[in-house]
Amino acid sequence: MSESFVNSASILMASRKAGLRNKLLRQIAKDYDRAGLELPFSGDAGGSFPSDEEVLEQLKISIYRLLMERFDAYMNLMYAADVRESSFREIEADDPVAAAEEVVFIYLRRQWQKVSLRAKYDSGSAG
Repeated sequence: MSESFVNSASILMASRKAGLRNKLLRQIAKDYDRAGLELPFSGDAGGSFPSDEEVLEQLKISIYRLLMERFDAYMNLMYAADVRESSFREIEADDPVAAAEEVVFIYLRRQWQKVSLRAKYDSGSAG
């Protein structure tokens, strides 16, 4: 699971290719809920979610708003997702919109890590 992703879209593409996209999006929903936040995109228990482009756009808007208006809630979300503080040192953006895009990438990368590892080890213990 040591993929090297170039952007957020590549993470969603990998999740789709691995058949784990819905699990990834449900993990995002779970962490938003644990942080006491409304999920920025619609989804249902049956796994019906919007397109990758819509998911990314809504996540970017959500993260931007949290960074600018509700920093404590933003920190709660990062804590719920278990994003390492050291990951934020990667952010090189100097404007809030670009910073939000980079945070979405870091956030999705962490979510993918959790979902893909869980899938790997859950399938391995079935024997």
